[in-house]
Amino acid sequence: MKIFVSGISIDDSFAENVAVTLKAMGHEVCFPSFLKVNSLLVLGLLAQIEQRINKSGPLRFEKKIINQIKEFKPDMFLSVTQNYSPEFLAEVAKLTPKLVMWWGDPISQNYRMTLLSKSWTAIFLKDKSAVTKLNILGVPAYFLNEAMNPLWHRPLASQQNSSVVIAGNYYNYRLALIELLRGHGVSLELYGSKPPRWAPSEICKIHTGEYITKENKSRIFGAGLACLNSFSFFEGNSLNCRAFEIAGAGGLQLIEYREAIEDCFEPGRELITFSSQEELFLAIERAKKDSSEMKKIREAGQRRAHSEHTYEQRLKTIFDIVC
Repeated sequence: MKIFVSGISIDDSFAENVAVTLKAMGHEVCFPSFLKVNSLLVLGLLAQIEQRINKSGPLRFEKKIINQIKEFKPDMFLSVTQNYSPEFLAEVAKLTPKLVMWWGDPISQNYRMTLLSKSWTAIFLKDKSAVTKLNILGVPAYFLNEAMNPLWHRPLASQQNSSVVIAGNYYNYRLALIELLRGHGVSLELYGSKPPRWAPSEICKIHTGEYITKENKSRIFGAGLACLNSFSFFEGNSLNCRAFEIAGAGGLQLIEYREAIEDCFEPGRELITFSSQEELFLAIERAKKDSSEMKKIREAGQRRAHSEHTYEQRLKTIFDIVC
């Protein structure tokens, strides 16, 4: 098929992993490069101004997408965690027969009624409760987790240090967890987005300043004593992409417990869960003391991720439903 992929176009982003996998599956893909993070910040500000001045019609960045769709003439418009105006979606529905959304953020991050538009052929979400709520409204929503890409989320390093690796965005809960770990003398390696200005100064000092992607991310995940995976207050009973990427890279995953984990991994055998301070610190001590057992957990998680949680498998599920 000819598939137009719309989403943030940076290294190892959700959208890039989808686009790369679709090409490997033999599809013709158009993945516009102008939707980069810095561009989106500007576009977001312009969108707010536009909405105040004129609330009707597609926004400026949406018009650029419409022009590319007209030129590409896709069989499917596949959006990855992107908000749009209703007018834009109605216009795209005239240009391509199938509109699909794969939403990877917490449902609270959706605004402007994007997921409630009647233009969608199908919407895929990682939160079962959100799927139920949308189904009540007649929205064709389906449950689908995020994934990992075996091209680069694969074992590239064995344990080489005694640090707990943390990567991602530094929201208030994650910052508080870091403060807790620092207070107990846990060695940390912090990667990802720059901490906000209001973050504790000591956390800003130990942040590496490095945003890790692809093979480099996998090497760092594999080399650490463990990889801590936590969730913001906005995240419901669902998993983030990091749950699958850490496992795929052969990292030892220490993950905040939620029921959704048991749909994808076996706690204690393929990763380690915690629901309290005591469980978290016991898990870290266990990782330090029993490297042979931890190696078995790393390998079991890696096998599970590569056999059941790849982007290709997820995309085949989407095609089975919409095609």
